[in-house]
Amino acid sequence: MIKELILRRTPDWADSFATETAESENIWSYEPADGKVLIKGGNAVDMAVAYYAFLRDNCGAYFDVDHALRVGEFKLPEEKKEGRIEKKYRTCFEYTAFSCAACWWNWERWENEIDFMAMNGVNMPLTVVGTEAVWLKTMKDLGIKEDLALAGISGPAFWGWQLYNCFDGYLPQSSAATVDKRIELGRKIIEREKQLGMTPVMHGYSGYISRNFIQSKIRVRVNKTDEWCLFPKQYHIIVRDTTFHRIGTLYYRNLGLLLGEGCYFLADPFTAHEPAKRDSAFLAGVGAAIYKLISDVDENAVWVIHSSSVREAMFRAVPKEKVIVIGSKEEGESGRFEGFDFIVGSQFNNADVTAVHGDFNAVSGVAAGEGASGVGVFSDGAYSNEAFRQFSYAAMSGARNVDSWLEVYAKNRYQTENGSALEALQLLKKSCWREGQPVREHGSAVCTRPSTLLRHTSVGDSGNDIPYDISDVFAAAEKLLEAQGKTYEYELDVCDVLRQALSDLANSVCKKALEGYRTKNVEMFEANSNLFLGIIEDMDRLLMTKKEFALPHYLELARSLGNSPEESENFEINILAQITSFGPIKDSVLYDMCWKEWAGALNTFYAKRWRAFFETLAANFKKLRRMPEKTRTQVFDRDAYLGSDFGISLSKVEKAWIAEYAPENELVGKEDTLLVAKELVAKYGANF
Repeated sequence: MIKELILRRTPDWADSFATETAESENIWSYEPADGKVLIKGGNAVDMAVAYYAFLRDNCGAYFDVDHALRVGEFKLPEEKKEGRIEKKYRTCFEYTAFSCAACWWNWERWENEIDFMAMNGVNMPLTVVGTEAVWLKTMKDLGIKEDLALAGISGPAFWGWQLYNCFDGYLPQSSAATVDKRIELGRKIIEREKQLGMTPVMHGYSGYISRNFIQSKIRVRVNKTDEWCLFPKQYHIIVRDTTFHRIGTLYYRNLGLLLGEGCYFLADPFTAHEPAKRDSAFLAGVGAAIYKLISDVDENAVWVIHSSSVREAMFRAVPKEKVIVIGSKEEGESGRFEGFDFIVGSQFNNADVTAVHGDFNAVSGVAAGEGASGVGVFSDGAYSNEAFRQFSYAAMSGARNVDSWLEVYAKNRYQTENGSALEALQLLKKSCWREGQPVREHGSAVCTRPSTLLRHTSVGDSGNDIPYDISDVFAAAEKLLEAQGKTYEYELDVCDVLRQALSDLANSVCKKALEGYRTKNVEMFEANSNLFLGIIEDMDRLLMTKKEFALPHYLELARSLGNSPEESENFEINILAQITSFGPIKDSVLYDMCWKEWAGALNTFYAKRWRAFFETLAANFKKLRRMPEKTRTQVFDRDAYLGSDFGISLSKVEKAWIAEYAPENELVGKEDTLLVAKELVAKYGANF
């Protein structure tokens, strides 16, 4: 409850707070009362919002690098302040977040995050840590051998995509003991969320089974799905088959037994795959079968579903009041989901790409509209783009004035009164966070798989053209350095903003190098290709000063969770594969989907690819037959992974890097972030 939160975050001041339950939910206030701070709210989450609002407004509180609360000197408020939380539902996280930023979080980090969510008004977070253990037990209970069951559970960096039913058993788990460790962590997370008045959204059953299940002796009728991005086809149990209900019932029983009872269940049958049949009777049967299992768990349970998985006929036999749909503002306003509770979600930093990007006016808490029942923040990231992330959460509990919010963010997070800090954030608001930004970030030339035509770095990004003046981002980095903040978080933001400025510069420099090749201008090609590679080298040096932006740090975390050298190596490969080729191993249409401008990867992977490409162009410079702009086959408006001789040779280099990369842990944090940043600002200032 709220008293435990207060004691946990401000133990020395715990006796300085009094709490009182308000007459209705979704309102909060704080005020001075008999020498104490009176915190009021309709429930524990409302009170948590009031508690943080007091500390932020009066005690200089801010959330640190790992979302722990940091506070200054205690001061009683001079007057009452109150607020209202507009939407009934406030959610966060997608499945993929649990395989990206949150993949290696321990209990201490999760404890911080849960309190952070509560203090920003979240009341129904998606919570899936430990579901791999639930599935393992379910398969073993069905009589499947442990090694076969384990082989169907994707590794930690890919489990989130398996929960979307994209694939199964990719770079799989190899130890039941390691999987079972997740039970304790998952249970702690769910119990703490419930203690703070949240109702977790848990993973529901939609009928998919592992390919390895087919190899077992259990007889079951299935529909074979289409493949997802070259991964093997999946299997969906025919809902009329008694095995559908048997497995679902067993899954929910194990879910409650291992992780705790639930009320909201996210079940997406058609996010990754189209239905086996499109007639209304088939779809109605699928919907009825999924809902029956959920209602058998609890007659008050609610089916949560993403809009991409919705087919109207599914809900013919399902009460609309028992369904919550998550989608975009445009979908909510379309009228398609009339009668359903609808949550408007805002997305950014998908797949945890390192990008300072967003549109404050499009944040769901600001732009949800009157018809929405709830709002959601869906980011797979951590550390990069932190100001935008924190405002997105704050907007769920009522933040609206971006300028005043940024002012408090700069003052508290950087512990400085220097006006340059706010000037820096305003420059970013004019550029990286400008109004009208596309939902997805633009690509990184550095992380784009080399080609003579820069189009996209990742699937679905907004392209490699930058829609703002990059000099504004560099000026923001300069202003941040002038601000002379006093916190680690200040240094982290300096590092992130300067990284973005250098990345944007690299984009324009790379295009000049490629233009030099096209026009046979040797001087332009050589000067800009060398400058481009130099920028990558300097970005690597800058980012190596902070472990949060250094690949060796994450590999060290991954290794620490392995029960054996082989398992630790598997976890390392999980990370290395995810941020590069993704998969499948032989071919990929999702390469660079989770690109990271991380130290360690920049010099040894991305620069290596571009250096090989520039050497190929140089050797081909004077030939009449030039390298083609595109490969013959195009997937997602990008070159096919194996669509050219160079692509085939590059794939061998990439696979070798995944297998052989040796992290230089001794370099992480060796240099001072601000000294390196000042040096690079002076070095590259003339290029902007």
